[in-house]
Amino acid sequence: MIQQQRFGGSIISAPSRIFSQYGLHGLFRGLAMTLGRESIFTLSMLGITPAIQKELVERSGLDSSSALAGGALSGAIFAATITHPLDTIKTCLQGDVQGIKFKTHAQTFSLLIQESHGSFLGLFKGLNWRIALISTTFFLVNDFKDRFAPFLFPRRLSTPHNSKKGD
Repeated sequence: MIQQQRFGGSIISAPSRIFSQYGLHGLFRGLAMTLGRESIFTLSMLGITPAIQKELVERSGLDSSSALAGGALSGAIFAATITHPLDTIKTCLQGDVQGIKFKTHAQTFSLLIQESHGSFLGLFKGLNWRIALISTTFFLVNDFKDRFAPFLFPRRLSTPHNSKKGD
């Protein structure tokens, strides 16, 4: 997608061009960072967010939607902060498929720190916007999950939405 944004093309022509010019290595560049990012993201969205929501409903008496907002924001802060450096490295690697500036994961990590004058802050540029985007996503996905789970999985005993207080 990064190459498609940079150079245009369709969802089929952009990967085809990358494969013809750089082979499988070009298509899978940054894959390790993507896998790490998505694993932590999914853990937080489908595990941490509803767990915090449940605790907030049970311990504080918040209604389910307010508790979900708190869980989504907490989960997003965790996921975004942990995964943002992975996403930054992945984006650099995928944006430079030729490997001219960004050659390996470790070299990219070091270069980003060097370019930030020895600070890790270069790995966290744009974190606030990412937290806002992820918390919205976590809220919506978990709200839809809670609303549709009883229809999709009727044998499931309860969801945070069904066991809410104060709605």
